[in-house]
Amino acid sequence: MCGVLGILGEYSLRGARDLLLLLAHRGQDASGLLWVEDRQVTTSRSMGSPARIIVPDKVSQFILGSTRYPTTGRRVTSEEDLETFVGPFHRGRVSLTHNGNVTNVKVLSSKRYDCDTEFLAERLSNNINSNDGSLQKAFKDLESEIDGAFSVVGVLDDKLFAYRDSRGFKPLVFGRSGDTTIVASESTVLDMAGVPMERDVYPGELLIFDTGGVMESYSILQNALHTHCFFEYVYFAHPAATIENQLVYDVRFRLGRALGQTFIRMNLDPPDYIVPVPDTSRPAAQAMAEMLQVPIREIILKNRYLGRTFILRSQEERDSMASNKYIYLDGKIKGKNILVVDDSIVRGTTARKIVADLKKRGAEKVYFAVTCPPQTHACYYGIDIATDRELIASTSSIQEIADFVQADALIYQETSTLENAIGIKDLCLACLDGKYPTEHARKIRDKVQELGTTHNERDYERELSE
Repeated sequence: MCGVLGILGEYSLRGARDLLLLLAHRGQDASGLLWVEDRQVTTSRSMGSPARIIVPDKVSQFILGSTRYPTTGRRVTSEEDLETFVGPFHRGRVSLTHNGNVTNVKVLSSKRYDCDTEFLAERLSNNINSNDGSLQKAFKDLESEIDGAFSVVGVLDDKLFAYRDSRGFKPLVFGRSGDTTIVASESTVLDMAGVPMERDVYPGELLIFDTGGVMESYSILQNALHTHCFFEYVYFAHPAATIENQLVYDVRFRLGRALGQTFIRMNLDPPDYIVPVPDTSRPAAQAMAEMLQVPIREIILKNRYLGRTFILRSQEERDSMASNKYIYLDGKIKGKNILVVDDSIVRGTTARKIVADLKKRGAEKVYFAVTCPPQTHACYYGIDIATDRELIASTSSIQEIADFVQADALIYQETSTLENAIGIKDLCLACLDGKYPTEHARKIRDKVQELGTTHNERDYERELSE
């Protein structure tokens, strides 16, 4: 579950659906809305885009929303899957939506859950009951039990609440204006709603909002170090979003500047054009163009009716999309040295196709620059990289990757320049260096190395948890 939304105040359901569309880039598998009307909880879910969610022409004082990006188990393949795979969920007195990935579900429960959000809703509801209705104590218990990443927004009785795990893996922000309070994964949602962003929800902080706009803040658990997901800045978040006081666009621009310096040190023949791979690499390409004093050209255009290749579940789907994802300006390619800029090379599918397409159209040389360092390890915190073998950099050197994608040169970001560009030192870099910041994820990693796994589905983590 990778996009979450919570609204307190008399807000249109159709307006809430429009806001949820701003989080569709965080998950395109399925989506859902939950609202409360006269203390009755109603949900509506759809496969794919939030635009497909059917809602009545009404307003509600409490609304929760989710866009699903599957990091555990399979994709939603039918309408029947929606009830168990897609949040938000209502359990007991609690309604909940969630972004992240819980690694130790099977250790804590023998019940099979298709969605971590359902597990968290049930667990939190039980904790509330065992703590005499105290939400604060319930989250203290939850923090002591849960391993993984969880940013949640929920409704308890007549309150809206928000909580971000004590390591701060996933972003969560909030704002208030008049009688309206909005909590969301990204600040762009607040911008669209005309609600000024107040700040990030702090790691380990529980916020409780009442219908009068009053906010209570509780420090549930504080870690000396946080582990913010660096991939939010490189790929996932919208460039207009602000996370931890960093504008994502500015971070990506700084990543491009660092790549430009690396390109200069490599003493390669100068490119005729800098070409961004749409859409996330545009700021970096602009920075490289300025540094190298080379024009930027939008030679690669995206087929906007297709989604994001990275978050598709199967290799067959990724290969199919890669073959139809881009449209090229043929007249700008022949005889040119082209420096392509992309956000990452995960499996190599898209990069190889782009290089082949450019050379087929007559490019003299194709350089490929990547704003993300080589990813070599699986992620257990909410990015769909199930096994190392899905990552081309886990088994191949940079030169071997360059040979595979058929680039004349491959320019990768360095980890140190990545950290400098983001401007935050307490990052989760586990997919780059294998240093998992939570105990249970390390246990899974040790078991994977000991026993191996025969498939790419994320359920293997749960089987190894027993």
